[in-house]
Amino acid sequence: MAEEPCVLLQSMVMMGLWIKGDQKSRDTAMTFHNKLLSAIKAQKSEWYVSESTSRLSNEASWPMATLQSILLHIIFALFVADRETTFDLNCRYRLPAPIYDLLKALVETCRKLGLFCYPNMLSRHDSSASLALVWVGVEELKRFGLALYKVCRLCTSGASSDTEPTIRKYSHPSESELLTLADLDFCLPDSDELWNASPGQRSPLIRDVASQLVLRENQDPETWISQTSRQLKDASLSFDWI
Repeated sequence: MAEEPCVLLQSMVMMGLWIKGDQKSRDTAMTFHNKLLSAIKAQKSEWYVSESTSRLSNEASWPMATLQSILLHIIFALFVADRETTFDLNCRYRLPAPIYDLLKALVETCRKLGLFCYPNMLSRHDSSASLALVWVGVEELKRFGLALYKVCRLCTSGASSDTEPTIRKYSHPSESELLTLADLDFCLPDSDELWNASPGQRSPLIRDVASQLVLRENQDPETWISQTSRQLKDASLSFDWI
């Protein structure tokens, strides 16, 4: 915990206070949320990478602590929305426009950085890095990507039908999704037993599991989540179910 950047630690404290549930804790959590959200927006130029940005080098920074903090604040906004907002016809939470814009910026940045691609995840590590270090880094990115996908599926813009983007009103729904299964070029995370193990237990566990060849075959594109979109999505079917 002590090694985590301040913004991520404060965001985790914010979530813990909200989950605690009493009014005083939730009021404090809201104060954290408002202050940290203002800081994240003020520093957007430091982390945001737009789709129009020219080709990035392989050395481009992945500011994971900041990206994770942003996701936590969007999830926090969903907690608040659960009490204060309505659903759309697809049973999705309508987020306030500023929060939804932040979600769009987060997805755009992650996509431009190539964060949803397994070979890119692997390339962040030196060839001499330990198996445990590489495994933890890749698992962290996989779980972040899946959490972001789930959040995107849970919410929509709080704009009224008159101000919603044209693409959302008139195009096939999948074309207006922020993040789809087809974007996730990696396979499912490995076991929770490994992920939840203490740092001291994790290295020998990973070595044992790897020697038994039961870790997922990440290198094979056929095992990636993106491949499931061929069976689970159909351009001629607009029914919103996954």
